[in-house]
Amino acid sequence: MHPTVAYELAKLKIADSHADAARERLIRGATARSPQSIDAVGLRERLARLLNGHGWSTETGQPRPAGA
Repeated sequence: MHPTVAYELAKLKIADSHADAARERLIRGATARSPQSIDAVGLRERLARLLNGHGWSTETGQPRPAGA
């Protein structure tokens, strides 16, 4: 194999590896959740269960109007 051909093949392989790594980073970034967002959802759900039957609206965080 000619050295120039081997060099070009190596360049292509390295470029493919870099593209794959960039794709993997994008995938991981799109699917990763921060621990704070998970905690916030859990807290919101617990508060909703706690306050739903006691006259509070979980959508607005305000007391429900009388008779609602």
